[in-house]
Amino acid sequence: MNKRNRIERLVEHHFPGSCLEAVEPLTGGVSADVCRLDLRHPDGSKSRLILRCHGESHSGHGAALEFNLLKGLFDKGLPVPKPHCMDEGCALLGCPYVVIAFVEGSTDAPDTGVASYIELTADTLVQVHRTDVASLPTLPLRTDPRQDLFDILPKGAEWCELRTSLSRLESTEFRGKPRLLHGDFWPGNLLFSDGQISAILDWEDSALGDPLSDVACTCLELRYIYGKEGMQAFRKAYKKHEHLDAARLALWLIHVAAVAQENMEGWALEPSQEAQMRRAAMETLREAASSITAADIEQG
Repeated sequence: MNKRNRIERLVEHHFPGSCLEAVEPLTGGVSADVCRLDLRHPDGSKSRLILRCHGESHSGHGAALEFNLLKGLFDKGLPVPKPHCMDEGCALLGCPYVVIAFVEGSTDAPDTGVASYIELTADTLVQVHRTDVASLPTLPLRTDPRQDLFDILPKGAEWCELRTSLSRLESTEFRGKPRLLHGDFWPGNLLFSDGQISAILDWEDSALGDPLSDVACTCLELRYIYGKEGMQAFRKAYKKHEHLDAARLALWLIHVAAVAQENMEGWALEPSQEAQMRRAAMETLREAASSITAADIEQG
C-alpha cells in the first residue's frame, strides 16, 4: 500500500465521509515528516490539515505527549495549531502521527522592520515562559546548562581554561520556578500573518526549566540571520520583561553553541550556510566562555 492510500485510510478513520483531495509534502522539518492534507467534507466544506509523521528519524516527544501538550496550550490561548487527532500505533501509517490544523502564515519576517520583528519575537517568548504549566502534561526538565556539556565542547588547548572553569563550579542547576520551554524557539518555527505571530510550531523539544535555555537558543539563531547586533537586540528586548542573569545566560550560550557545532552536520544545510553558521556559533562560544567565572554564576 502506497503512502497516499495509507493517508486516505487515516482520513476515513478520523474524518468519516471526508475525501482526501491533495497531499503536499512540506520542507523544513528535521525530525518529523510533515505534509499538508486538503480535505473535502460531507457537507461540501473544505479544510487543510497538517500531518506530522514520527518516522525513524523522529527524536522528539511521542505523539500522545505532543497532542496533549498542543491541546493544553491551545486551550490556554497560546498561538499554536489546534490538534485534531493522533495515533501512537502503526496500523494506519506504519508510524505514530499527529494531525493538527493548518495555520496561514509565513516564516519570513514581516515588513515591519528588523527591530519590530525582534521585539515581537521576544514578547512571544515571554508569553511562552509565563504560561501556567499546572494543567499541562508532564514534560522533561531542562535545568542544568552543564549537563552533558563536557562531551560536546570543542577539543584542543583553546578550551582547556573553559573546561577548568566549568569543572570548578559547585552547581549550575536552575533553582527558580520551572517555566514552560519551547526548546527550539527560532524564526523557522514562527508563522507570521498580518504583522503578528499566528502560530508557534514544533513543540517536540519542549520542557520545563530554566527560561534562559530558550533565550540562548533564540539568541544564537538570530545571530545566524542578523549578526551579533540581532542577538544583542533580542537580549535587550527580552530583558524588558524578565530578569536576565548575564552570567547564567553565558552558560546556556556555551551549551547551545556547543550543541550546534556537534549537530549541525545533520541539519541538511548548504555548505556555505553551514560554514557561516559554524563561524557564528564558534564566535558565540568564545565570547560566552570569556565571561565565565565561578564567582559570577547565580543560581536562578
